[in-house]
Amino acid sequence: MKTIITIVLFLASVGLIFFVARPAWSEVASLRVEQSVVEDALARLKDLQGLRDDLVKTYNEIPRSKVERLYDFLPPKPDSGNILVMLEKLTSDRNIKLRRVEFIKEANRAAEIAGAGRIVIKEAPKFNTISYNFSVAASYEGFKSFLSAMEKNLRMIDITDISFVGGASNLFEFTLRAKSYYQK
Repeated sequence: MKTIITIVLFLASVGLIFFVARPAWSEVASLRVEQSVVEDALARLKDLQGLRDDLVKTYNEIPRSKVERLYDFLPPKPDSGNILVMLEKLTSDRNIKLRRVEFIKEANRAAEIAGAGRIVIKEAPKFNTISYNFSVAASYEGFKSFLSAMEKNLRMIDITDISFVGGASNLFEFTLRAKSYYQK
């Protein structure tokens, strides 16, 4: 009798292990895999946090004058007043007369209609432009000096068109069309 009870208890324990403990073991194994995935993601997040902290520290170590210089290169807004001041300074330093400055409003469109019902999608630029026309009265040598100074200026300027009219006593009237850039 004892043997029968022992065999029945043994078979019951094997059945319990097979039907109860095995699914629990599978669930524990899947939770361990999930735990390793979460630990990997947490380790990557800690690495990213360390990288972010390093970048913030490096950014904070940049002198304020250098950051302001970057804003001079690509300002956060159109800043037409600074363009006027820059043009006036460049012309007066070279004994050139700044005659007229005219800012042009531009409409940036993401899509244009091209022909019979087709729409062409343009990639949006990562910056905005401010276009302007201005006229200067200068000699040819003075104008070359002015263009050289504009080329070396920190603010990026694209001159898209130059026209001139000859005048008396080696003095020309130059009309320029230009674009400057600012942040989006």
